[in-house]
Amino acid sequence: MSKKWVAIILGTVLLVTVAGVYFVLESLEPERKSALEKEEHSASAAGVKPNKPTVTGQVDGNPFEENVKTPISEKLMRQYIHAMSHQKVKAGEKWSFFEITNERITFLLQQLDEKEYKNDEEYREILTRWQKDDFSQAVSDHNTVWRLMGGNIGKAKGLLTAKQEKDYLEKQTRETR
Repeated sequence: MSKKWVAIILGTVLLVTVAGVYFVLESLEPERKSALEKEEHSASAAGVKPNKPTVTGQVDGNPFEENVKTPISEKLMRQYIHAMSHQKVKAGEKWSFFEITNERITFLLQQLDEKEYKNDEEYREILTRWQKDDFSQAVSDHNTVWRLMGGNIGKAKGLLTAKQEKDYLEKQTRETR
């Protein structure tokens, strides 16, 4: 067999393999892709270019845009509150972030109504204050949840100023717990 035929066969096998991998990966998240396409289509029809995830793009009613079973677990409740608190506090390390919104606070309060959590009282006090736009105790709120998570790095040391909070929010490129 000539070198030409070996090259043609290897090239074909490589092309088929790459195409197969592409199609398999595309089929793994069809629902997410479809939702994103719908969101992009409606945004472009309205003349808007989305640059950040929107709270209205909820997954199964979850304003954190995650497909999780509800009522959510205690671990997830802590992660959401902790990630949101980073918007308000100074801490050496911040590995998670979710923007604080009324929809997210309401969602978490509804979860507290649906299920009994070990630390229900602490979560409810924090979220009720936040619902009233009272973030004066956000350092304590962060550290309470941080301790419940077994935190040892990233203890909150103070509140961010309005400018620091604005700068922090502008630097966030993605939301994650």
